[in-house]
Amino acid sequence: MRVVLIGAGLAAQRCAETLRALGHDGPIAMYGDELPYDRPPLSKAFLKGERPDVRLKPDRWYRDHDVDFRQQRVTDLHALTYDTALIATGATPITLDAFPHAHTLRTREDAIALDEALTTTRHLAIVGAGLIGQEVASAAVARGIRTTLIDLDPNPFDALMGPGGGHHLRRLHEDNGVELRLGNPNTGPLNADTILVAVGVRPNWTATGPNVFHAGDVTGSAHWEAAVTQGQSAARRMLGLQPKPEPAPLVWSDQHGVRIQRVGDPRDATPNGDLTYSRAGRLSAVVLLNEPHRVRQARQALKEAA
Repeated sequence: MRVVLIGAGLAAQRCAETLRALGHDGPIAMYGDELPYDRPPLSKAFLKGERPDVRLKPDRWYRDHDVDFRQQRVTDLHALTYDTALIATGATPITLDAFPHAHTLRTREDAIALDEALTTTRHLAIVGAGLIGQEVASAAVARGIRTTLIDLDPNPFDALMGPGGGHHLRRLHEDNGVELRLGNPNTGPLNADTILVAVGVRPNWTATGPNVFHAGDVTGSAHWEAAVTQGQSAARRMLGLQPKPEPAPLVWSDQHGVRIQRVGDPRDATPNGDLTYSRAGRLSAVVLLNEPHRVRQARQALKEAA
């Protein structure tokens, strides 16, 4: 069985690893701009001036596991010969015409460019208070840079923390010196010498067809663990196997020295008042602050409540 993986990111990497681990010995071709690397350090270590090796696997892994990496961008499945394919082409940051010279943060090159710009920045404005905007704000104020975080949503922190729970994260940013313009950001000129636009992403090219699977950010699920589980599940389906039951989803972030981990899905849920959330009387999500040891316990509680 000939497998092609379109896109060379985390989802494609986990798909390739799972195929080989499950005994698939047929050809695997992976198409992308460069070998897969890990993105979370881009908004963390890279913005501290560090340059860690973020490759998911060393070059020799692809040789040893007979994964044929091809540095090529594919936009037409019909140009390839395959029996089954994974579309894991990722996503591209949304830009805003109002800020033609603004930075975005998606690739290693983006992170290096932003880090270098911050060395001379006096005032950073971040348009978009989602996860990337929050993490960059944390990194910037830690460097002593005046930082303004801007969003049309008056409660953008609820997306990570759950309905009504965002005030914990808002206070964390305010206590660390981040200036917030939320809900009605047009309250005067920015006067910022560096601007980051972090208002979300658009899925890249995709395709459908028999024996074509999808994983990662191209599906609209822009979180690290989702890419892992979707890539692994796609590999099992390619081999005619049932995917393993997925644990409650985990989203995590490091901000101002606090490890935030959200287990489960708090959307449309009712807050219980202790950073836990319920839906129809059943536990649906738990948010942990500097408690990584409780992730397994939270997942077990959510499993029992399902």
